[in-house]
Amino acid sequence: MKSNSISIALTLILSAGFSGLCAADALSLEEAIKGGSASGDVTNYYEKRSVKKGTPSTYYNNTAYDVGSIGLNYKTAAFHNVSVAVGFRAAQSLWESDKNFTTAHGKGDSTERIYEGDEVLLGNAYLEYNDGETIVRAGRQEMITDWVGKYNDGIRITNNSIKNLQFDLIWLQNQGRVYSKEMWGFKSRNKEKGGYYNAGVTFDTGVGLKAKVYGMYAKDVFSGEGIKLTYDRQIEDLNFGLMAHYATSNEEKEKRGKGEDGKIFEGSAYVKAYDIKTTIGYVKTGKESGWGSLNFAGDQVVPFEEGDAMYERNAETYYLMMGTSLNKLNLTALYGSTKFDAGADSKRVTQDELSIWASYPITKALAALVIYDRTFKGHESIPTIEQIGLGLSYKF
Repeated sequence: MKSNSISIALTLILSAGFSGLCAADALSLEEAIKGGSASGDVTNYYEKRSVKKGTPSTYYNNTAYDVGSIGLNYKTAAFHNVSVAVGFRAAQSLWESDKNFTTAHGKGDSTERIYEGDEVLLGNAYLEYNDGETIVRAGRQEMITDWVGKYNDGIRITNNSIKNLQFDLIWLQNQGRVYSKEMWGFKSRNKEKGGYYNAGVTFDTGVGLKAKVYGMYAKDVFSGEGIKLTYDRQIEDLNFGLMAHYATSNEEKEKRGKGEDGKIFEGSAYVKAYDIKTTIGYVKTGKESGWGSLNFAGDQVVPFEEGDAMYERNAETYYLMMGTSLNKLNLTALYGSTKFDAGADSKRVTQDELSIWASYPITKALAALVIYDRTFKGHESIPTIEQIGLGLSYKF
C-alpha cells in the first residue's frame, strides 16, 4: 500500500507539471529536462545511546546500531518559471547491538530512529513556480520556518514583490522525516480536519532590524500567534546580533477536553570575531501547559541535539554556544541548563545538557561527522543519557 501511494503521488506531480509544460514547447521542455541538476549521497551513520541514570524505556534505552543509506534528488531546469523536483532515500540497518529489542517503532535498536516499514521514503516531490519575486511549491518538500520543520506534504508560497516585505504562507497535511539518521513515515497533521496553516509577514528595515508577525491554525486543535524581532550588524570584522521571540497558543479546550494555552519566550545575543561565534540564549515556556500545541508541526527553538527537558511545563533554559572553524574542521559546542516542573506535584527539577557537533571534509566530496550529547541530572521521566553519533557521507 505504501509503495502504491508513493508511486501515485510521484505520477501526479510529474504529470501535473509536465502536462502544463508540454502545452508550450516540447523542444524547450526536453532542454529543461536535460538541463536539470542531479545530486545524491551515500551515508553511513552509527549511533550509541546509554542511560546513565534513571529507568530505561522504549525511547530512552541502551541501544547501538549502524545504518547505511543512499539519497538521490533531481530537479529540472526552469521552463516558463516552472520546474519539477523528485527525490528519495533508502536506508538499511547494517548492525544492531540488540536485534530483538522492541522500540516504539519496531524491532531492533535501529528502529529507534529508522522506523520499521519506513526504510524507503519519497522525499522531494514537488512542482515549483519561481519568477524571482514569488515562489510557489506544491507537493512533498522540506519546510523550515518558525513552528514548521522536516518534510511535509503541502503548499508553500513566498512573495517579495513589495519592497522590504516578505510574505510566507504554508499549508500542510502530512509530515515525516527523510534523513540519513532519521526515517519516519509520513503521518497526518490534522489532515482529517483540513490540515495546518501558518502565515507570516516579515518587515526588513534595511538597517539590520527585522520584525516578523505570524499566525497558525489547525481546526479543533489550536490557533496561535507570535512576533519575532532580529537585529544583525557588522562593523569591520565584528558581527553581532540580538533576537527576541514571543508566541502563544489558544488551545481548543472544549473540543480536545484538555490543555491550557501554551506560551513561549526566547531571546538570544551573539558576537562573531576572528572566526569564533559566541551565543547566549534564554527560553521560557508556559507555566501550566508549556508549549501547548505551538510545536504541532515542529519548531526551531530547541538548540540542543536532544533538548527534551525544554518541552516540559514551566521550563526555563539558559545556554551558551560557541562555534569556530579550525582550518577545515567545523566545531560547535553548546552547554545549557533547564529547570522545569515534573510529575503531578510539579516538583522543580533541573537537567543540564552538553551538545557537541564536529564535521571535517576529508575530500571535496567525502565528509566525516561527529555528534556527542550528554545530559546531567534530570527526572525519572527524562533519564540522564549519553549519546554518540559518527557519520561518513560521500556526496555527488
